[in-house]
Amino acid sequence: MDLTAEQCARLDTWGIDCLDPVDHQPGVWWAHQGDRFVVVKSGEPVDRAREAAALRAFGPAAADVVAYDEALALLVVERMILGDDIRPLARADDDAATREIGLLIGRLHTDQHVVEDLPALARIGDAFVEPADVRLPADVVRAARSVFDDLIAPEVEAVVLHGDLHHMNVLRHGEQWRAIDPHGWIGDPTFEAAAMLANPRDMLESGDARGMDGSDLAARVRRRTRIVAEITGYDVQRIEAWAFVGCVIAELWMIESHDLIHGAPLAVAQELLAR
Repeated sequence: MDLTAEQCARLDTWGIDCLDPVDHQPGVWWAHQGDRFVVVKSGEPVDRAREAAALRAFGPAAADVVAYDEALALLVVERMILGDDIRPLARADDDAATREIGLLIGRLHTDQHVVEDLPALARIGDAFVEPADVRLPADVVRAARSVFDDLIAPEVEAVVLHGDLHHMNVLRHGEQWRAIDPHGWIGDPTFEAAAMLANPRDMLESGDARGMDGSDLAARVRRRTRIVAEITGYDVQRIEAWAFVGCVIAELWMIESHDLIHGAPLAVAQELLAR
């Protein structure tokens, strides 16, 4: 994806230069604004608008918005220099990494700026509308839909949600961990840990996981759930319920986007459902 002439002109007015495409991420460039390192993002106008709104709502718990042009779908955000994501810490001490993510969730949900134009979390239920796929057990999908309906039904104090807070979107910046690349939703705060608990790249970073035994991964999910609940004060049963729903939706999205089953989220969902 190339920048348009209008987008290039806007970047010039912002003092953005030295653009270098980011590998395997169309519409994303490393860049400079004077001595400042930034990331330039283009793409779908709705996606950029949601990302900009969520980042502004989160304040210092997430990357700063440097500049944004809604009409041009052009977003410039702070780049985290010399800051690895949290996966190495998770490999060395999973409990420590989970605690840090729990603390970050608390910071993301505290003292938010008011945002009116983000979609309701209930819309992730659209994943269940697609025709049934024989590669996913029908009983697991039905159970996930039922749990999702129960979670969405009660009135809860809605917050701005990151919506994709897996380990690759948590980066060290100085002495703190901060969030990048939010999806941007409004809804139940106990949902926020779902991506971290159900993300295939964290569960199993390589290989074909179809047919795997999910008991060890499910045990890790339950342990992480307890840690996040302890740190945030959120209800442990709701966090785990969202993890179950998130695992099934992750597989539904894999089918929609790539026409394949990952396997790890499904295995965890089956273990959680068996309990």
